[in-house]
Amino acid sequence: MKVTVSFGQTGIVVPCKDGWTVRDLIQQATQRYRKLLEQVRNSQFMSNVHFRPYTSTKGVNL
Repeated sequence: MKVTVSFGQTGIVVPCKDGWTVRDLIQQATQRYRKLLEQVRNSQFMSNVHFRPYTSTKGVNL
């Protein structure tokens, strides 16, 4: 199963494994978000990153 975690208007898709706690999910989402921010800051993948508004009543909002 995959879960989309929202950081403001940025959605991060995180695979959710059996036995994971909410804490595990949050740690994975935070790690992926920080990695994305670092890539954008370094402009390595700026041409491949597409920001789009994300709104949903489902999922976890942080």
